[in-house]
Amino acid sequence: MVAGATQGTGYQDGAAADALFAAPPALALTSAGDLMLADSTNQAVRKLTASGTVSTVAGGQPPRPFSFANPPNYADGPGPAARFDNPSAVVVDATGNTYVADNYTVRKIDSQGVVTTLAGKPGECGIDDGPLQVATLCGVDALRLDGAGNLYVLSGGGDRPFRKITPAGVVSTLPLERKWNLPSTFVVDASGALFIVAGSTIQKYTPQGGLVHVAGSADARGNTDGDAATARFGTLLDLALDASGKLYALDQYPPAYETTQDHSIAVRRIGEDGTVSTVLRIPDAQTAKSLVIDANGSFIVSLGNSRSAWIQKFRLDGTTSVLAGKATPYDPKPVPVDGPGSQARFIAPLAMAFTKAGALYVGDASSITTLRKVGSDGSTSTLPLTWDTVPTEVQSRPSWRAMAVDGNDNLYTASHAWVPNQPSYVYKITPQGTIRVLADLSPWFPPFEYAGRSYKYGGPVNGLVADAAGNVYAAGVNGTIVKINPQGTASLLAGSAGVLGHQDGQGSAARFSVLGNMTLDADGNLYVVDGLHDAFTGIGPTIRKITPAGVVSTVAGRADLPAGYVDGPAARAQFTVAGYSTLLIAATLPWGTDFDDFRTTWGGTASLAADAKGNLYLTDPRYSVIRKIAKDGQVSTVVGQAGRKGFLAGEAPGIIHTPVSIAVRDSKLFFSTRNAVVQVTLPQ
Repeated sequence: MVAGATQGTGYQDGAAADALFAAPPALALTSAGDLMLADSTNQAVRKLTASGTVSTVAGGQPPRPFSFANPPNYADGPGPAARFDNPSAVVVDATGNTYVADNYTVRKIDSQGVVTTLAGKPGECGIDDGPLQVATLCGVDALRLDGAGNLYVLSGGGDRPFRKITPAGVVSTLPLERKWNLPSTFVVDASGALFIVAGSTIQKYTPQGGLVHVAGSADARGNTDGDAATARFGTLLDLALDASGKLYALDQYPPAYETTQDHSIAVRRIGEDGTVSTVLRIPDAQTAKSLVIDANGSFIVSLGNSRSAWIQKFRLDGTTSVLAGKATPYDPKPVPVDGPGSQARFIAPLAMAFTKAGALYVGDASSITTLRKVGSDGSTSTLPLTWDTVPTEVQSRPSWRAMAVDGNDNLYTASHAWVPNQPSYVYKITPQGTIRVLADLSPWFPPFEYAGRSYKYGGPVNGLVADAAGNVYAAGVNGTIVKINPQGTASLLAGSAGVLGHQDGQGSAARFSVLGNMTLDADGNLYVVDGLHDAFTGIGPTIRKITPAGVVSTVAGRADLPAGYVDGPAARAQFTVAGYSTLLIAATLPWGTDFDDFRTTWGGTASLAADAKGNLYLTDPRYSVIRKIAKDGQVSTVVGQAGRKGFLAGEAPGIIHTPVSIAVRDSKLFFSTRNAVVQVTLPQ
């Protein structure tokens, strides 16, 4: 770690204090005192031992990037080979078998770690009862076991949300008429009664007595204690029973949909007569997922905020301890901090570029009026920017998504241009911090036609490089690479504006898809990430080369296949170059943006860098790795472990989290990750 500090979310096993979670996991206690964890965001089932070690029991393979050509994220088999689609709840029986709610299915993990599908059919939403081999489930959200070994499933589908799976393997629907919004969770007591969260109320169901109200109001929310009629709940996140059968609720107030206030997490007790009392309030947490109660009556809660996720124990004597993860204090308005090494703080470091003296400029998404600078000793400072000529468009300010430095240490970056048809500027920033518009590239990035539709976009410049003479090259989302001379005059180098495809060739005869980041080698050749939007265009990610004369060739990747993760010979390798994970995310954001916030799980788009030997290095923010394209054409993973997200320093590959930008100087490789800058010493 050169500067900054990584945040406390991710996917990292090991000692409990070093373990990371992307979001609060669902919990289940085993008879041995271990915790089984359904880690939905990381597509894994993990285990926290009583001795304090976190490991992945099953799954954990990174989800495939979205494509209609990619199969569902689902597979049975031995733990590491299994794939989950959305493991949202977990329970453990007396013999050590683990059951997992996984989208349309219930999966079983036996004591040897082998995953099989117990009930339901992958990708098929249904409500058919019967033997396991014919029954169907839909939207499995919660699971519970009763003392007789019956498995209860909260599953969507019409007006029959609750299902029961007997030890004999028969699925049936409980005769429970739904009179509320779709319930979110429930618990089963020793007698087989179900306590059900129904909006802001708790209901009780027994086959003999039907459905009765326990506490709360369907018409009003709050955090008021009192009798069954006057008590108020916010968002009921989970229910739990202690060893004596007392009922507790994990509650959030204000409700999750109210974003104007800080949320409070509380554990509340519900008496047999419905009287509600608050027994614990939890600071620093904005959200929570799961509540379990151990044999000693201690509350174990999975918690989270915008910065981290963790599992915490609250004992009856008032003491508390973090069992796993990092309990980072909530800071609603974090600010960048200068200083030496790990004392510095970034909000969302994006593009990077070296000065001649070896300092590293870092664009921080938190500011459009300052530039961060990391010295060779790791100290971070801020360079204020002064406008020479202020653009009239308020939103046309530096995006820091791409940066380049010329031979005189002038730095170049592009504008946001979030609003379609807003000017698309390239800015020039002097070493003293004076910023001005170098060129308006709007004429080079008009709306374009693809698959019968006309597309407009914001943030059309995804890649920038500059040579020693001060020429700047810009890569656009519409399949064009433009050259800008030092006087600000732009001309076409390669591609054709608005005509997408994949074709090697000279100048305007070449075709690109949606272009991303670029780099420049010692001979003046450009390399660019191509295929950012493969989910729409059907053109897979590749790395393209453009000579100074404008001749385009494909260096590595498969344009005929969707995004993926395959090392090997360049012509067979597959890349994932964008952080989007679903069609929804990709479809609702403007073309050319990074599809997701840089501080979230997935992060932005890939970046390229070249070393003096002619090797290329490519970040992969989705799989959290750095790939190398060697001069001999071999593609390999040199930093990170696919799908793991955290920070494990030492001998490569280590573990890293969502690498975004990248820069290489001599034998050192640098990359930005969440709110830090990391250095890798390359082999000589």
